[in-house]
Amino acid sequence: MAAQGKALTYLLTALGGIAGALLGFIVTGLVAYGLLGLAGMVDREGGRAMIAFNSIAPFGALAGLLAGIYLVLRYRGVYRGFAGVAGRGALIIAGIFALGALVPWIYGLTDDVLVRNGPPPEAKFEIRLPPNAVLPEKLAGVAVNLETDKNTMPASLTETRTEDGRPVIAGQVDLYFRTSSRTIVLSIPGEPDRLFTLRLPSNPPASAEFGPWQAVDYVADQPGQRLRKAGEGDVYDIRYRVHRMD
Repeated sequence: MAAQGKALTYLLTALGGIAGALLGFIVTGLVAYGLLGLAGMVDREGGRAMIAFNSIAPFGALAGLLAGIYLVLRYRGVYRGFAGVAGRGALIIAGIFALGALVPWIYGLTDDVLVRNGPPPEAKFEIRLPPNAVLPEKLAGVAVNLETDKNTMPASLTETRTEDGRPVIAGQVDLYFRTSSRTIVLSIPGEPDRLFTLRLPSNPPASAEFGPWQAVDYVADQPGQRLRKAGEGDVYDIRYRVHRMD
């Protein structure tokens, strides 16, 4: 029972500290906003509110946090001496800040979206065709798509060139979701679709250089039919790298 009582005290103290911090932030921000207005500061484009709530209110939040922790520890009747209140209070504050850092970290691990506040990562790729392949003029009808277990994303084709007698198609495609199931599908009119499995982790790091050429993995000879594993006669290769701005 004693252990359960202490655990309940710590929980109530943490909740009291959080409630005190929120109350202190709001009250201090509102008071600062009013006082700055009385001092003649004009709220142009929200400037007064930004100063009140971004620069001054956090001090009120800190005071509220300390006050909330002190009041719960003091009046729960468990710790009355300064040393007892200060020691347990410091422990609870450390726990609150650790929890505050842990929650975004866990959310980042479980969130499907790779980047929410900024441009998504890009897979930049080059697909190399057989020496005798002839591409349609201006790549008419040629499509490259990224297929995952979460979405399908069309790629942007940026360049065609010839390298060692083989046509090369270059492009890029956005990587929106955290997944280890990513496939690049090359579709050329009148030909089977070629599928390349991207061997990337679910949250791929940036890479400055292209990786090695990787042979095509599967071929779809006819729409709706079962894919077949690519053989020696399927002379198609891909290489890729990841570009990130976050």
